[in-house]
Amino acid sequence: MDKFNEIQPSRKKSVKVAEQIIELIEKGDLGPGDKLPSEHNLAEKMGVSRPSVREALSGLQALEIVDTRTGSGTYVSESILESKLVSPDLSLMEKEASHMQIIEARKFLENTMLGIAINNFEDSHFEAVEEALSRMKEHSTEKEYEDYMDADHDFHKALVKLTGNPLVVEAAQPLLATIKDSLYRELTHKYYLVDDSRIKRCFNTHQELYGAIKDKDLEKAKDCISRHWELMESALEKDDQ
Repeated sequence: MDKFNEIQPSRKKSVKVAEQIIELIEKGDLGPGDKLPSEHNLAEKMGVSRPSVREALSGLQALEIVDTRTGSGTYVSESILESKLVSPDLSLMEKEASHMQIIEARKFLENTMLGIAINNFEDSHFEAVEEALSRMKEHSTEKEYEDYMDADHDFHKALVKLTGNPLVVEAAQPLLATIKDSLYRELTHKYYLVDDSRIKRCFNTHQELYGAIKDKDLEKAKDCISRHWELMESALEKDDQ
């Protein structure tokens, strides 16, 4: 299919990808049940990264415009209604930061925050971290993904508070809020925390991080953070089958 155009620079490339797919559906070039080109193919034709394509497809899936079938690909929804294609609301995609931007910002924040936390924390402040970690362990299955992510949010929120610096805590809030964003969760679930084994591996990394902070081992703590984000970046950028 050669009807896709290279995306020109814009504030949010994933939205432009979604708009092109919608336009082809509206023109009849893609119909209910039709399979879209692979993510790699779409990224190549539009001149964007695979994460941008994946954000677009996740947004369209949330709008019930496409269906992603594990091991098969992405298809135009069989039950798509014309009303869904009349100025579909892509504002959710537009307002949420891209996954890769979130990773970049959180890597910077958390690496900086760890040193402050290790130097300033008091043992009494660990209660909230331990409570969140306990909930992460309890819900570390794919079926309880949403509960796991809620606990993950609370874990990182509690870690930031270990700094004892109200300005650091306040500055971290917008980034921590991205953990609750629907597209962030959709992408993380679809490409990173896809099954019980991946979720348990992620939990173990968080548990190691907690232990390193308690032991005041900054090097080990930073290694845990680095491994976590490297795994997520790799999952988002890997070739689709």
